[in-house]
Amino acid sequence: MVTGAYLRRQAEILVAMSRATFDLTIAGRLRRMAAELHDKAAEQDELAFTDAAMTALKLSTRM
Repeated sequence: MVTGAYLRRQAEILVAMSRATFDLTIAGRLRRMAAELHDKAAEQDELAFTDAAMTALKLSTRM
């Protein structure tokens, strides 16, 4: 499973690549891709939090 941290690292790489290129079209595209990865990372973090909360709730109701 892809984690939020992994997606953020990939986004950082894309931002670094956008800074290294002189082509403004490519730089803009790389930054948009990085923004999409940041959004997906936030979704993954939210899902992980929800899954952990549900697991804790299930465990607490069993006792």
